[in-house]
Amino acid sequence: MEKDIPKQPLLFAVFATKPHRKWVISAFIFVTLASLLSGYSVVILQHLTDAIAARPIRLETIWIWGIAYPLIFLLSECIWRLSGFTGMRWFMGMRSTIYQQLYEYLSLHSKDYFSSRFAGPLTNKISNAVEGYDSLAGEVLWDFFPLVLTIIWFTLFAGFNNIWLGLTVLVWASLFIGINIWSVKKLQPYSYQSAHALSTLKGRLVDSLSNISLVQEYAHVSGEKKYIGKFIKKQYYAGLAHWWFSEWILVANGVLISFFMLFMIGSAILLFQNHIVSIGVIVMSVAIVSNLANQFFFIGQEMTNATKYYGEIKEGLSEILKIHSIVDSPNALALQFSKGEIVFDSVNFDYENTKVFKNFSLTIHPGQKIGFVGRSGAGKSTFVSLLLRHFDIQEGKITIDGQDLQDVTLESLRKIIAFVPQDTSLFHRTIRENIQYSNPDATDKEIILAAKQAQADEFIQTLPEKYDTLVGERGVKLSGGQRQRIAIARAFLKNAPILILDEATSSLDSESEHAIQHSLEELMKGRTVIAIAHRLSTLKKMDRILILKEGTIVEDGNPDDLLKKNDGIFKSMWNHQVSGFILDE
Repeated sequence: MEKDIPKQPLLFAVFATKPHRKWVISAFIFVTLASLLSGYSVVILQHLTDAIAARPIRLETIWIWGIAYPLIFLLSECIWRLSGFTGMRWFMGMRSTIYQQLYEYLSLHSKDYFSSRFAGPLTNKISNAVEGYDSLAGEVLWDFFPLVLTIIWFTLFAGFNNIWLGLTVLVWASLFIGINIWSVKKLQPYSYQSAHALSTLKGRLVDSLSNISLVQEYAHVSGEKKYIGKFIKKQYYAGLAHWWFSEWILVANGVLISFFMLFMIGSAILLFQNHIVSIGVIVMSVAIVSNLANQFFFIGQEMTNATKYYGEIKEGLSEILKIHSIVDSPNALALQFSKGEIVFDSVNFDYENTKVFKNFSLTIHPGQKIGFVGRSGAGKSTFVSLLLRHFDIQEGKITIDGQDLQDVTLESLRKIIAFVPQDTSLFHRTIRENIQYSNPDATDKEIILAAKQAQADEFIQTLPEKYDTLVGERGVKLSGGQRQRIAIARAFLKNAPILILDEATSSLDSESEHAIQHSLEELMKGRTVIAIAHRLSTLKKMDRILILKEGTIVEDGNPDDLLKKNDGIFKSMWNHQVSGFILDE
C-alpha cells in the first residue's frame, strides 16, 4: 500500500514535526517569553532617560532602571538559551524523522525508477530537504516568530505613550512584511530553477567521475570537460538570476527601512516638540527603530534564504515522493509457499511503448529446473523482473502455488526467491556482511560454509582481513569473478525455495566455472530453478530449455532431446558454441 506521506513541503514539515511536538511547544513558549523581555528593554530605556531628565533628580530611580536593564538582558538571554536547548531537540528529532521517512519511501520505489536516476543526486535531494527544513525551522523559531512578537510588543509600548507612534510601527511593519512576502513569491520560481540546476550538475559530476577510467581510456577528457561545462553554465545562470532578484529585494528593503526611520523618529520629535510625549519616548522610539531596522533588514535576507531553502525542499520532495509504481494491494497477504509451481497465464506486458510479452503462457512445475536462452531483448530478463514483480503486467496473471503475485506482499514474494544477477551488487561493507545480507541471523559458521560452497572461501582467506575485508564501493576491490562468488554464497545462505540465476557464472573463467558447477548443482537440488545463460554448457543439466524470441517461446524441451533435433534452434546455437566452452564431462 502507498506509504502515507504528505507530498506538499509545508504539510510534510508538519508530518515530520508531529513526533517532537512537546519540544516544539516548549521552544515557542521560551521564545515568546524571551521576546517579551527583550522588547521590554526599550521601555526601561524610556524610564531611565526620563529619570535622568527629571527635576529634581532621584538617584534611586535612576539606579533602579539602570540595574533593571542588564538584569532584563540577562534573564532574556537565559530564556533564549532554554529555547535553544528545547529547539535543538526538535530540530535533531525532525532531521532524523525526515532522513528515515524519505529513505524508507525512496527504497520502496521500483527498479525502473532507480534505473533512470543517479544515486548521488537522490542522496543530495534527501540532504537538501533535511538541511532546508532545519534552516527554515530555525528561521521560523528564532527570526520570523520573534519579529512578529516584537512588532506586537513595540506597537503596544509605543501606542501606550501615543496612538500615532503605535500606528506608525504597525502600518510600516505590515507594509514591509507584505511587500517582502510578495517579493518572495516572485522569487520562488528562480529558487526552484537554481536548486534544480544545481542538483542536475551534481548528478552529471557523479556520473562523470564514476566513469573516469572510461573518460581517460578513450582520451575524451576535453570532450567530457565541455559536456560538464554545459551544466555548469546552466547552474551559473540559474544561480545568478536568483541572486540578482534577491539583491533587488534587499535594495527595496533598505529604502523602506529608511522611510520607517524617518517617520518614526520624526513623529517622536514632533510630538516632543508639542509637549505631548517625554524625551524618554524619543529615546524609546530610536531604540525601537534601531531594533526593528536590524531585524527588518536581515529578515528580508532571511526570507530570501527561506525561499532558496523552500525551492531545494520542493525540488527534492517532488522527485523523491513520486507515487510508487509497484505497491502492495490494500488486502495483500503473505505468500504461502507450498510446492513452488510458477504459472504465467496469458500475460501481456508493454515497456516504454514496446510489446515484450503478448498472451504469454508458461507453467514451471515444482522443483523443475528451467534454462532460458535467447538473444538480447528476447524477454529473458523481463521474465525474471516480472516474477520478482519489479514491474506490473497489463493483462493476465502470474501465480506461485496458485497465488496471484498482485495479491501477495512484495516482501513475502521476494523472501522465497534467491537471485544471483549478472551485474553483482555489493555494499561497501565487509565480505562477511555482504554474504550475511541474505540471512541476517546466520552464524559465522554458516557464512563460512556458504562461502566454501560457492568456492569463495579460498580467495577470501588470502585477503589481509579475510572475512572482515571491506570490498569498496560496489565491490570495486574484488574482481568480477570474486564478486560473483560472493553473490552465489549469498544465495546459498538464503536457502530460498526458488532460485534465479541470471548469467550467474558469466564473470568466471572456464576453470572457475567448472569448479563451481558442482556447487550450483547442489544449490539447485530440491528447488524450482530459473537460469539464464549465454554459455549453453551451463544449462546442460537443466530439466528443460526454453528458447525465447521476441517474447515468444519458439522451442521448449529437455536439452538432450533438443540436441537431437537436426534443425533445432538450440542445436544450432550449441554447435556455434561447442568449440569455445567447457562441455559436460
